[in-house]
Amino acid sequence: MEKALTQIQIKNEIRMAEMSNRPADFRGKTLSGLFFLEREINASLDLENSIITGPISLGSITVNGNLNFKGADIRQTFYFSEGTINGNLNMNFAKAGKIINLVGSKINGSLSFKGLEVNGFLSLSKAQIFGDLDFRNIIIKNSQYDDLTIIGDLYLNKTIIQGGIDLTDAFVEGNLDLSTAAIQNSVNLTNACIANLIILRDALIRGDLILKGAKYKKIIKKVL
Repeated sequence: MEKALTQIQIKNEIRMAEMSNRPADFRGKTLSGLFFLEREINASLDLENSIITGPISLGSITVNGNLNFKGADIRQTFYFSEGTINGNLNMNFAKAGKIINLVGSKINGSLSFKGLEVNGFLSLSKAQIFGDLDFRNIIIKNSQYDDLTIIGDLYLNKTIIQGGIDLTDAFVEGNLDLSTAAIQNSVNLTNACIANLIILRDALIRGDLILKGAKYKKIIKKVL
């Protein structure tokens, strides 16, 4: 494995990309991690097929462009809290060794997580998403941390989604929590496997709830 880029090298590439009006190019690179707090980034970040060996911690940042982690190997936690992406977030076929937490984020585009594998929970609680959510073939599994089991839940509670959610052929080892979510289009769970509960308490779904071939223990609902 090639030597990992340091935070100084990462920041230099982003600065050059902003000056050149191009995406910051980390495609296929190895990164030691990503650490930004309360910063505005005026470029897309291309991390397709990259390896990130350390944590990703992006707190309250704004990315004026797309964020591309397609096929990335993310070995530690992914934290993007209270931040804004003025573009699309692509994590298709990425592998996350630990949790992904996007609580309170705002994505002014679509979210593509097709074929993503997550060890631990995935949270979009309280997020605002202005496009569609593509979770086809996603795998969210329980994980172990010392003696603690982290349940593989998918949290979409209190999330506002201007498009729809496609969970066709998804596997979630824990719960699918859509409580108090507001979804403008349909939620498609065709052939999905939710190992525990689907929680729809006080959810507002403008389109259809499609459960053809879906497997789950129980649906808890009062759907508005």
